[in-house]
This record gives sequence, structure tokens and C-alpha cells, in this order.
Amino acid sequence: MINSKLIDVFYSLSNKEIKELSQFIRSPYFNRREEVVKLYDYLVENKDISKGFFVKNRVWKSIFVNQDYDDSVMRYTMSFLFKAIKDFLIHQELLKDKPYTQVLLCRTFRKRGMDQLFKKELGKAMDLQEKQPFRNTDYHFNNYLLYTEEVEAYPTQKMRTEDPKLQKSIDELTLFYISNVLKQSCGVLSVQAMMQKNYSMSFLNEILKHVEETDYSDRPSIEIYYNIYRALSDLNEERYFNKLKDLIENHWSDFPLTESRAIYLLAINCCIKRLNKGNKKYIREGFELYKSGLENKVLLENGILSKYTYTNASRLGLALDEFEWVESFLKSYKSYLPVSERENNFIYNMAFFYFQKPDYENAMELLKKVDLKDVLNNLDARRMLLRIYYELGEYKALDSLLDSFNVYLGRQKNIGYHKDNYANLIFFVKKILRSNLSDKTQINKLVNEIEATPSVAEKAWLLDQLK
Repeated sequence: MINSKLIDVFYSLSNKEIKELSQFIRSPYFNRREEVVKLYDYLVENKDISKGFFVKNRVWKSIFVNQDYDDSVMRYTMSFLFKAIKDFLIHQELLKDKPYTQVLLCRTFRKRGMDQLFKKELGKAMDLQEKQPFRNTDYHFNNYLLYTEEVEAYPTQKMRTEDPKLQKSIDELTLFYISNVLKQSCGVLSVQAMMQKNYSMSFLNEILKHVEETDYSDRPSIEIYYNIYRALSDLNEERYFNKLKDLIENHWSDFPLTESRAIYLLAINCCIKRLNKGNKKYIREGFELYKSGLENKVLLENGILSKYTYTNASRLGLALDEFEWVESFLKSYKSYLPVSERENNFIYNMAFFYFQKPDYENAMELLKKVDLKDVLNNLDARRMLLRIYYELGEYKALDSLLDSFNVYLGRQKNIGYHKDNYANLIFFVKKILRSNLSDKTQINKLVNEIEATPSVAEKAWLLDQLK
């Protein structure tokens, strides 16, 4: 039972959902099995205990008192509760999407031939659509459904002089399709290099050409994703990214927060791709996007800030010498980090902050306190210590670190290009330590060797040590 789907989904529920689900399960319409209610109550009563507590034999004794254990009955009871929770989650999702639930209500009255109620609810649905703040792909899809309902009802209406909304239905379907294809294409561009897989997007080229030839300035769901796609696919052309910045500034609130967050992250990805090609201008561009997303609360997900956003925003700020902003950000946004990772991520990023200042004494103190279970963080911390020891002339500590760094690196299997980067860093630091730095011929040879090696962490720093 510990590893069951039931336990997993139960632990994903919020306190509010647990309370509402209790009422849902007790409704005879959704559940008539008393043992299902007892099982649910048992889970709620013990929800603060670890998952390992929920062993089927133990749970059985509290639900089926004085009955011999029957595994098939226990499994059926768990299955019925799991189904009830799934039904509850479906119900909750429907309630959140008021425009769509209104579409379903209109459809019900249309199918029953209740013309007056159909017209009344259709009018309400249209008003609800226009009043809701979002203009994303779902907005166009719900419009399409509503106009389609009106078209479907047309043959049965007593008043047959009105023009059915067939053209509007077609138009909204077109807007939905175009914006959704562009949206999915942006996602494909972001992941296909990492996944090393090619995806086929039918009619994408035709859609891109159509958007270029059509004025969609009043359709943010098309304009934003079109410019994201162009900015991601053509890294040498800046006008699409510049246009995208303006669109995000003016239209981020036209999308639900989850979608706005994705848009911001896609725009930041545009910056990262350009940075990887050596365009340093995009350090500032990415930093300003992080600042804007934080100010708008878009980068928070259910009140939580991702540790990656926390780290990436601060690193871009430090690359721009925005020390005051970064220090304030790290301290004020610490409370938004996931509780289980909060203190460790704060200490790790503050260590990097002091390292960049540079304030090596504070950096070393904090690095001693960091739990470095994450491999990439561990490698990064060792990189910082390597530079600190070298620049402070702590050569004995440096020798020990280089050996342990090499051993640790050799144990890592799935870290991709990072392995070559750090292995070459260790190699060249050892070579510098063995070199005669007053011999210009020897130094020039080493400089040429470093410059000719494609994958070297801290390449610029290494070359600085040889000047």
C-alpha cells in the first residue's frame, strides 16, 4: 500500500482539497460504500505520519474491525477510493474552468430542445467569455465551442432569419489552431536539442508564412508565440526578441499565471541560447526578464520559487555586478524556496555571492555548511574552492582538492559535457602549478593549448593567471 497510486495521489492533496473531498465522498451520489469513507478518514487522521505507516494489514484492522484480513477486499476498497478521488479532481478542474462549464450547460439545453434556456445560457456564456481576463489559446477554443453550439442549434430554432455564427466558429477555430501550433512549436524548439529527437509539426511553415502576411496585432496568443518561435529559431536576428519583450510587457496578464510563467521562461531561454553563442548583451536581457517576472509574481508557482530560478536570476545579476540587488533578492526570496531545500539553497547561493565579490573568507565558511548532494552543485562548489585556494596561495589545500576533485569527477556517469569541462580545468591548473611562470616560451605554449581546447571550465580565469 505504501507505494500505491492511492497513497501518492492522497499526499498530493492540499488541506483545502482534503476537507472538500471529505464532503464529496460522503455524498451518496458519488459513493455509497461505508468502507471507502472509513478508509479515507483513516488516511486523513494519519496524514502527518510518513507513507511507511500505511501497511494494508494495519489499515484493515481499523476499517474492518474483527474481520479476518482479505487482500482482495482491501484492494477493491483502495480502488474504489482511488476512483472517487479521481472523480473529485475532475469535478474540481471543471469548476475552475467556468467558460467551459457554461459551454457544457448550453450543450445540455440544446440537446434537450429547450430553446429559451439555451439562448439565455448562451448569452451568459458569451458575456462570461468577454469579461474573463485571458486571451490565450483556451479563449479562442471556448469561443469556437460557443459559436459551434449556436450553429448546431440553428436548424431547430423557431426564428430562422438569423445568420448562424458559422463564420465566427471557423475564425475562432483557426485562431485556436494557429496559436496552439505556434505554442507547441516553441516547446519543441526548447527540448529537441536536449532530447536529441526530431518532431514533425504539420503545416508549421504555412502557418508562419500566414502569420507574417496577416495582421494579428490584436491576438496576443498568436503574436507572442510567433515571436518566441522566431527568436528561438534564428539566433542572429534580434528584431523578434525585441518585439517579444514589448509583447510580454504589454500582454503577460492576458494569460493565466502558469502560461505567463512558461512565456517568461521561453523568453529567458532565448537569452540563454544567445549567451551560449557568446553574445554578452543577453546577460542584461535575461536579468531584466527575471526581474520583471519576479515583480509580476509570475515566476512563483503556488507561492513557491524554483531553486533554478533563484540561482539563475542571482547569477545573471552577479555577472552584471548587481551586488546590491542580488544580496537583497537572495535574502528576501529565501522564504519562497521549497521548505526542504530552503536553507541549503540559500547558503549555497550566498557562498557564490561572496565568491564573486570577492570575499573568499565568507565564501569558504558558507561552502563548509552546504549539503552538496546535487552533483552539479558539488562540482560548482569545488570549482569555487579551487579558485579560492589558488588565488590565496593555499597550495597544499589546493593539491588535496585537485586530487579529490579528480576522484569525484571520475565517479560521475551522466553529467555530459560538464565532465570534460572540469577534467580539463583540473588538468590545466596542475600544469600551471608545475610550470615556470617566468618562462615566456613555456607560458605562451600553455596559453595556446588552453585556447585550443574547446571544453574548459574557467577558461578566461585560467588565461588571466598566465598574463
